[in-house]
Amino acid sequence: METEKFSRAATAAFSGHRFIDASQREHVKKRLSNAVLDAYGNGIRNFISGFAIGFDMMAAEVVAALKQSHPDITLTAVIPFNGQASRFSFYDRKRYDRLLEVADEVIVLSDSYYPRCFLDRDEFMVNNASSLIAYYDGREKGGTFYTIRKAMAQNIPTVNVF
Repeated sequence: METEKFSRAATAAFSGHRFIDASQREHVKKRLSNAVLDAYGNGIRNFISGFAIGFDMMAAEVVAALKQSHPDITLTAVIPFNGQASRFSFYDRKRYDRLLEVADEVIVLSDSYYPRCFLDRDEFMVNNASSLIAYYDGREKGGTFYTIRKAMAQNIPTVNVF
């Protein structure tokens, strides 16, 4: 797998739940935008998203929108396996495809699904970022919990926009 090299020190990753209550989406998006702009103000230029439904795609959309006013900002898509979006709804698949088109780099970690592929994607993101922006409700299970624990173990600061 050939990928562009990006600076870990100038990279933040996103991790969050797949479902965000509809009544909270705009509020979460505003906090997320502020967190991205704060990270940008602290030297972060590259943002990694796992492109899952929910928070990941919301985060990718925020970064994509900020490219107009911040042309040096980059979006890296880390896809756990080819065909990740095959079970997404029609609407989410369209969003996913649009976001892939505007991503500055797309890294596909595996040709096919395997049981740990999502956790391996989360590990890849933590191992290549100096900060984490999360949407985490505190439950002690799931990919977001796993990713936050990995970040904590590496002393990577986390901003929670929940």
